[in-house]
Amino acid sequence: MRAVAVLFGSLILTAGAVASTSLDVTVLPKPGFPAPARDVDPSGPRLELVSSKYRSPITLSFELRPFPPSWAPRRVRGEPRQQAIYQQGGNVFLVYGRDGSSARYVVGGRRRADKPRYAFDFVNVGHAPNGGWFEPVTWAREVDDVLYVSNSHLTYASATKSRNAYVSAIDLRTKKTRWRSPALVANARTFVVVDDLIVAGYGFTAEPDFLYLLDRRTGRVLDRLAMPTAPEIIKLRGDRLHVRTYDHDVVARIVGS
Repeated sequence: MRAVAVLFGSLILTAGAVASTSLDVTVLPKPGFPAPARDVDPSGPRLELVSSKYRSPITLSFELRPFPPSWAPRRVRGEPRQQAIYQQGGNVFLVYGRDGSSARYVVGGRRRADKPRYAFDFVNVGHAPNGGWFEPVTWAREVDDVLYVSNSHLTYASATKSRNAYVSAIDLRTKKTRWRSPALVANARTFVVVDDLIVAGYGFTAEPDFLYLLDRRTGRVLDRLAMPTAPEIIKLRGDRLHVRTYDHDVVARIVGS
């Protein structure tokens, strides 16, 4: 029995090694780095506050880290797997890097498939033109053959001269970037896609804290809603946006869409 277990383990390792060496990785070119979003005068959909309740910042929430699918490579170009991100509907994204602060590879596929569908290297996307901290991949979603990915670092915006916390849209058919949002809109750990909209969040200590509403087709900022403290987790439940900030539980909604 022990011999069988050892053999089975070696087969898994071998499969992982093969997947990591044979994977076709697209290196995305260096994008533009738009300036931070300015004040917004909404003329279409907008964000509206429903409720905001204080929660002690020392209250920790335990979140299970999901297991990767069986086809997931253990490493991509020598970099270990950092997290698995699942999407309702069966899409899954694997993020790879030396550690969480250097995560640069995104491998995507279907949860119940037998191999990945695509792989991208965000190394050029994460290096701001003015230098400073690397902006690792933090979250991903796929809708209508477009991959939406956020890159951000968790320190002051001045570390990259305010060229931080973007959402990028990657066309999966052409493997080219469709658009990149203004800066300083997405350093929360998650964002959500709602029809033709994206809801992301940004904040850091003394910097302004906002929830942002983006046009999914262009990346343009449509509206923003002030938050009591920095947004950390954004989830969609029914027609309500549930936002966990540093010390509040906020509920918001999209109106006028």
